[in-house]
Amino acid sequence: MPHTKVWIHEQYEDRFVELLFDSCSELYDLAERRSVELCIENACNFDVPFINRALDQLCRAFSNFYLTWDVGHDAKANYREQTFILSHPDRVRHMHMHDYNGKSDHQPLFTGQVPIDDRIRFAMTHNLSVVVEVKTSSSLQESIFKVREFLK
Repeated sequence: MPHTKVWIHEQYEDRFVELLFDSCSELYDLAERRSVELCIENACNFDVPFINRALDQLCRAFSNFYLTWDVGHDAKANYREQTFILSHPDRVRHMHMHDYNGKSDHQPLFTGQVPIDDRIRFAMTHNLSVVVEVKTSSSLQESIFKVREFLK
C-alpha cells in the first residue's frame, strides 16, 4: 500500500497459521525420525504481532520447535526480537553471530553495536552451536581472534 505496510499473512492470519502448522507437523515429524533439530531464525520479524503469536503457538504445539538467534538481525531490528527469544531460552539451539554497525549487519565481531560478550555468554550458558556469519575471510579471522582474546 502507498502509505503503510500490509502483511498478506496478517490479513489472512487464520489461514497462515493453519498452513504453517500443516507444514510444521510434517517437518517436525520427519526431523524427529531423523534426529535432526530444525531451527527457525529471526529475520527482523519476530516482533511482528502475528508472527509472534504464531511462534508462541508453535512453542506450545511442538516439543521439538527450536530457534536460531541471529544476533546481528536482532540488532538491526533494534533488539525488538530479543524479547521473544529470551522468553523462550530453552528453545534456542543455535546462534548466528555477527555485528551490526548501524547500517549493515554481518560485520566483524566487536566492531559494532551488538553486545557480543553477552551473546557469547548466552551461547556458552545454553550450550549453543554458533556460526560466525561475516562476509570475508579477513573478517572471520579478525572475529575469531577477538573471540579467543575475550575467552582468555
